[in-house]
Amino acid sequence: MSDIEGKNHFRIIVGSYEHNILCLSLDIPVQKKDDATKTPHFMPIFHFQAHSLSIKCLAVSRRYLVSGSNDEHIRIYDLQKRKELGTLLSHQGSITALQFSHPASSSEDATVAKGSKNSKWLLSASEDHKIMVWRVKDWETVGSLKGHTARINDMDIHPTNRIAISVSEDHSIRLWNLMTLRNAAVLKLRKYNTNGSFVRWLGAKGDYFAVGLRDRVLIYETGSAKVFKEILFDRKTIMHLETHILPFDNREYLTVGVSDGNVHFYPCEQLFKENEENEKEHEEESGEKKIEPAFSLLGHTNRVKDFKFYKNDFGTYLVTIGSDGKIVVWDMSTKEQVAVYDCGERLNCLTLCDEDIEKYSTMRKRDAGTAELGEQSEVESDTEELKKIMFGEKKKLNKKKKKQLKKSKVSVELE
Repeated sequence: MSDIEGKNHFRIIVGSYEHNILCLSLDIPVQKKDDATKTPHFMPIFHFQAHSLSIKCLAVSRRYLVSGSNDEHIRIYDLQKRKELGTLLSHQGSITALQFSHPASSSEDATVAKGSKNSKWLLSASEDHKIMVWRVKDWETVGSLKGHTARINDMDIHPTNRIAISVSEDHSIRLWNLMTLRNAAVLKLRKYNTNGSFVRWLGAKGDYFAVGLRDRVLIYETGSAKVFKEILFDRKTIMHLETHILPFDNREYLTVGVSDGNVHFYPCEQLFKENEENEKEHEEESGEKKIEPAFSLLGHTNRVKDFKFYKNDFGTYLVTIGSDGKIVVWDMSTKEQVAVYDCGERLNCLTLCDEDIEKYSTMRKRDAGTAELGEQSEVESDTEELKKIMFGEKKKLNKKKKKQLKKSKVSVELE
């Protein structure tokens, strides 16, 4: 088994309006046929105030966790050592989305890749109309994607890592060439009176993409950049979008969380096939045909704020969070709830990672309340300069050193 000691473990990390990050380890016992008495167990790993304002987004790439907030800061953490590495400060507005590039070893279904290397790039979007591109190995900016004229609401990276897509309050969708860091295409939402709030690529090769408006999801074909289908939601607000390949039929589903606490599942293969067979009919109807989900899961009393899928050797799990402060975990093979945790906070964003991300054999022993100088992170390469700052020794620094030290703060143990 790839999990620790063959146990069905993984970690759930949530960010709240109360400025906090909470990490929980979830142990789901492997039930035997003659023993159904064991129940899933949540164990808090850390809980701390990470920002001065509400946390808007989280992302994980193997050992690294990043958080974005209304305070305009992006904070970086090393989950393996439970250390804060520093803060990225290039945005002048609330951080609205964070995403790491896909690791080279990740599979086509975009699940968490066991033992994979860290991603090479991090993309961050903001209210300042920009998407910044960061190099993960040293957290330097390599460029910015400019073109939107209003707040960027969401973005997604193509499976090839060569293209990104974003939606904005400027009533447009933009595609970006990540090889040249230039704008590749602009699509206007002329016939719709709401802006795009969410966007996701569909299909293993990204041949389609979905854009979530307030009350509908638009399905685009990437090659033609035209809408061929709309999924309508009467008197409901779309809160989040994801895609995943589910185990019971090995098909990809477009998954939509809405304001009444439901998560709806639409088979992508059926959507694409229907488009091919009825292209002329749908053109005449302007995509207004009502499409029903294959099934739905109800786990919250009100808005579903975020959800993610996790796949390991034991199965595929859906984790949802809501405005009711609850974390709900579903086993997708049975479509049943397996665990619920009440955080007592207004949850806003979510990410998942492996339990074995924290390798105890690589962590050094340290005295309570102190951080050893020997425990420098990968980005904290200039240890002598850090020592001088810690012990108050002043020295004139050149511009390059100042820039490095600004992005490489002394590690702080997460409490």
